Amino acid sequence: MFVGCSSDVATDPNDPKFDVPKEGITLNLNTTFQEINHFGASGGFQDQWVGKWPEASKEPIAKLLFSNENDAQGNPQGIGLSLWRTVIGDGAADQDNSGFRASSWFRETECFLDEAGNYDWSKQAGERWFLDKARAYGVSKFTAWATTPPYFMTKNGYTFSTSDVSSFNCPESNYLAYSKFLASVLKHYEDEGFNFENVCAFNETQYEWNAVVGNSTQSGTKAFNSEVAVVTKIMDKEFTNQGVKAKIMIPEAAQLKYLFEGSQNTTNQVNDFFNPSSVNYIGDLSNLSKHIAGHSYFSNGSTSESLRQRKSLNTTLSNFGLDYWQTEYSLLGVGYQQGLDVSTFREIDYALWLSRIIHTDLVFGNATGWSFWTALNQSTFGDHPFRFNLILYEPNTNSPSHTDGTYKANKLLWALGNYSRFIKPNMVRFQVIDPDYNDETSVENFMISGYKNTSTKEIVLVCVNNTDENRKISFENYGQDFEVVNNSFDVYETSNTTNLRKSTFSVESLSISRKSIVTLKAKLK
Repeated sequence: MFVGCSSDVATDPNDPKFDVPKEGITLNLNTTFQEINHFGASGGFQDQWVGKWPEASKEPIAKLLFSNENDAQGNPQGIGLSLWRTVIGDGAADQDNSGFRASSWFRETECFLDEAGNYDWSKQAGERWFLDKARAYGVSKFTAWATTPPYFMTKNGYTFSTSDVSSFNCPESNYLAYSKFLASVLKHYEDEGFNFENVCAFNETQYEWNAVVGNSTQSGTKAFNSEVAVVTKIMDKEFTNQGVKAKIMIPEAAQLKYLFEGSQNTTNQVNDFFNPSSVNYIGDLSNLSKHIAGHSYFSNGSTSESLRQRKSLNTTLSNFGLDYWQTEYSLLGVGYQQGLDVSTFREIDYALWLSRIIHTDLVFGNATGWSFWTALNQSTFGDHPFRFNLILYEPNTNSPSHTDGTYKANKLLWALGNYSRFIKPNMVRFQVIDPDYNDETSVENFMISGYKNTSTKEIVLVCVNNTDENRKISFENYGQDFEVVNNSFDVYETSNTTNLRKSTFSVESLSISRKSIVTLKAKLK
């Protein structure tokens, strides 16, 4: 028996007939999820300054943000944002004493309305320049937000809270005035031909926004859900009275979990506002948006928690027939560090983390809209240049009276561009199955998501390779369920040395470089 097994039965374990066939990635084009509304960015408080620069200095910045043009080699010259988010100023910049510390001058905003009730539409010139330029580049979707009522409508006369203001910094007697103000601003923009889809009248109401006068760094106000509900009902009537087309987007939560859980009077907002049995129910208002805004800050302490929050949010919103817009995210907090030594980071490491958040919001949160905060930032402290902006700007003097400045595109710009430049409004996300990873391991290693344009038959795949190895891509059902024109994809790579660099590869030779974000685009046969 020993001799028989040795000579007749035993087989070389490396015999190829014992190889297990390796599965490819499956694209289920007919299993679809959300329809994409937009990819955007906020001007923050910073576009008001850059928008006043000379044309030669600010035009290239607008091109980076809004252009859908390519250079002679086919490389994108801009990231083609499809939405621009602007602030409705509160007038801190108009006050003789705003209560802000001197170093926070860049967050003070003008107000279209003054204390006497007069509107001056020449105010906020910088913000208006970016709105005009976005529209000129083809951006067709806009949204606005307010951090607080104008200072002359608040309880304390400032655009931030003080120790004597424990909730909404606006007396009940001014609720109607605030509603009229927001409606009037939106109506003015609409009369100028801007398509404002909605406005967020309450921003991050879970936070206190308290400061000592003279030491404030940013406008804001806390508000109880009950206060939000009362004001929104008044605002709803005023939007109808003025014929405003934009919808009121309530709420805009500081963190995702505040939308679907918590027992405080500022949390569990979706249930509080949209459950008919809630005392704060406002879901039947005719001018209320069906989009719910949340911020992805501090929602990514671990992979499991990141996915839990997004899946829970998606389930909650689905129960009420609502969908999710992620309206603010930058690399706030320390989650992006992943316990690593930041001194070893390269620019691409920050971009990979941003892509990770975008992917999880889209794939597990079913986000229909995604916007970065903020498009422009001037902080050069530590690693701030790589975390808080798409474009870093530096004024020629550190004051509101500066007249010009310089800029530099951040790697985050191009990472967002891997999505915004190619996934356009009305495209639909479809199912992608990667047999090598489950939900959690994909987020930590290799992410892939797919989108299709049902009219043009174009498909887009965005791959995020966070591993140290190149990965060859094959499609399990290619030639059976789908084929692409010329059997090839246009490939746009963002890595530490490339910014949406274009190339073309056949289906058989697709490979995603290590530490890169890659968009694949093709047309179905």
